[in-house]
Amino acid sequence: MLKEDGRTLRKLAHECTSKKARERERLKALLALSKGRSVSEVADFFDIDEATVYRWVERWNEERDLKDKPRDGRPPVFGDKETRELHRLIEENNPKKYGLKVSMWTCAELRDYFLRKGIDVSVETLRRKLVEMKAHYVKATLVYAEADSAKQKEFAKRFAKDMRIKPRNTVVLFQDEMSAKCSARPGYGWTFKKRLVVEAPQKNRARLNCFGAVNSATGEILEMTSKNAKSDSVLLLLRKILKKYPAQKVWIYWDNGPVHKSKKVKKFAQQNPRLTLKHFPPYSPQLNPKEQWHNYIRKKLLNNRSFKSVRSLAMNIAWFTKRTPPPIIQSICSLKPIYNLL
Repeated sequence: MLKEDGRTLRKLAHECTSKKARERERLKALLALSKGRSVSEVADFFDIDEATVYRWVERWNEERDLKDKPRDGRPPVFGDKETRELHRLIEENNPKKYGLKVSMWTCAELRDYFLRKGIDVSVETLRRKLVEMKAHYVKATLVYAEADSAKQKEFAKRFAKDMRIKPRNTVVLFQDEMSAKCSARPGYGWTFKKRLVVEAPQKNRARLNCFGAVNSATGEILEMTSKNAKSDSVLLLLRKILKKYPAQKVWIYWDNGPVHKSKKVKKFAQQNPRLTLKHFPPYSPQLNPKEQWHNYIRKKLLNNRSFKSVRSLAMNIAWFTKRTPPPIIQSICSLKPIYNLL
C-alpha cells in the first residue's frame, strides 16, 4: 500500500511548512517505508519506537491523514458562562449598578468588571467577542423619559386621518429650528491613522439660528437664518412660507417650543386663515422630519469643520441645502417614524 502512495507522501511532505514539523516527520518516515526501508531502519533514523512507526502506518491506511489532532489544552479564560454574562451586561446597560461611575459600557469598563471577578481578559478579546455576538458600538439615540408613548400613538392616528381628509390644495410642512456655531464639533470620519485629527480653530464661537420647513412629499426645503431665536424670526419664516404658496392652504407641524405658542405667533395665525399650526406631542423630536434633516446637515456639513464668520456659516448651509437633490431630502425627511406607531 505505501509503495503506491509514494508520490502522494512526497507531495504532502514538501507542502508541509516549518510550523508542521511533526506532521512532516511522519510523512517522511512513511515515504522512506514506501521506498523499501524497513520499520527498524526508519525507527532508528528518526529516533522513535517501532510501535510508533506501525501506528503511523495504520493511521495512514485508515484515515489517509497524519495531521496533528486537536488537543484539549488549557480551558479558555472567557468561556460560555462569561459570554452569557457579557450578553446580559450589554442588554442591561447599567454599569452604575456594579459600582462603575460611567453611563455606558465600553470594553475598558467591561474589562474592569471581569477583573473584579478574577477573570483577566484583554480589551481586544472583549471587542472581538462583542463583534462575534453581533454587538455594535454606535452613537446613542436619546429617548426622552418625559415622552408619552400613548400621546405619540394618538398623534400618529390623528396625523394619518388628517392626511386622508386634508383638502387637495393643502401643503403639509414640518418646521424646526437648529442652532449652529462657527467653531467645529467632532464627528465621525475615516482615516488610516490611529486617530482622526482635524485642525479646528476656536477663536470664533459665534452662533447662528437656522429656521426652516420641509415638504416631505416633494423634498422642498425653505431655510432662513437669524442671530436670534425669537418670535420675530419665526414670523418672518411664516411670511416666507405663505409667499411661496400663495394660492394654497398651509399646514405646519412643529414642536411645543415657547416661541411657537407666543402671542405674536397665535395672532399671526388668526390673521392668516390659510395657515394652520399643529403640534407634535411633547418630547418627540424623532417624529419631526425636519429634525432628521438637521441631524443630516450636522453630520455632512457642520461636524469636523470651522467657519470664519456667521455669514460664511449661513452661506454654506444655504448652498448645501440647495445642492441636495429632492429625492435625498425625501428619504431623509421620511414619515416612517410617525406611521410606524400605527
